[in-house]
Amino acid sequence: MSPSQRSTYFATLWPAACKAQGWNPKDAERRRDVTHAATGKASTSGLTEDQITLLFIKLKWLADPTNFDLAMADADPQAALKANKRVQVIYRIEQAARAGGFNEEYLIKAAEHKCAAHRVKAWRELPIKELVNFSRTIHARKRQPAPALQPPAGEPDPF
Repeated sequence: MSPSQRSTYFATLWPAACKAQGWNPKDAERRRDVTHAATGKASTSGLTEDQITLLFIKLKWLADPTNFDLAMADADPQAALKANKRVQVIYRIEQAARAGGFNEEYLIKAAEHKCAAHRVKAWRELPIKELVNFSRTIHARKRQPAPALQPPAGEPDPF
């Protein structure tokens, strides 16, 4: 776990789950049991990103056991991982677009043919493989600088 993930786990998610379930947050054995139930490992050391995602989903559901979406995500880990991957790729596309100076309209236009080919209405609905390719495309594009203004031929440069 990264320091940020560790902080989220111990400072936010675990205490919230304990409060909702009536557990003692200092109960290390229960914490290991929950970690094992979510990841197949008793320790948070050496967890993969997917395992961390599954652990966080379980803790969020334990903190809010009446949330049907969280219950479904906990019950179907593969679907939850797929949904999480989609969120991550969309975030990367949006970040690359901002860094390149591209707005939402640009993304819509750039994905127009892919959307038509996959019969989806919006680029965010593309299959994950196409989203990954689209992410690479947007990341590779650079905003072109505005052309320098040149005085008309035969006139002196005013500067």
